[in-house]
Amino acid sequence: MDENYVLEIEDASWGQQVEDSEKPVIVMFYSPTCPYCKAMEPYFAEYAREYRGSAIFVRLNVVTNPWTAERYGVQGTPTFKFFCHGKSVWEQVGQIYPSILKNAVRDMVQHGEECIRKTTPVGQDITGYS
Repeated sequence: MDENYVLEIEDASWGQQVEDSEKPVIVMFYSPTCPYCKAMEPYFAEYAREYRGSAIFVRLNVVTNPWTAERYGVQGTPTFKFFCHGKSVWEQVGQIYPSILKNAVRDMVQHGEECIRKTTPVGQDITGYS
């Protein structure tokens, strides 16, 4: 992977790198032994280079960082999630056509600030229990 454009993050740096980011963040959840992850990495790095001024690209190893993977319901790798102002706004699981990922990245970047308006915050006090 092109480390100049894709940051490797961990559970400990997740908040600062993803939740506190002013720019949209595209995350690739991966595992080192996942062949589909290896197939997608060159495309992810290419898009990171292409859109480096508009979004932040990070990847997180689910084996060594299980807390964040569990928190966001990651059940398989690769899982791509897009975050806007710390909120997950799009996700795709598995090896996909690179063009699908690229189009999603382009749309995320083009509608950067608008993406937050497409989400509805749910308060932590809302539960199904009385």
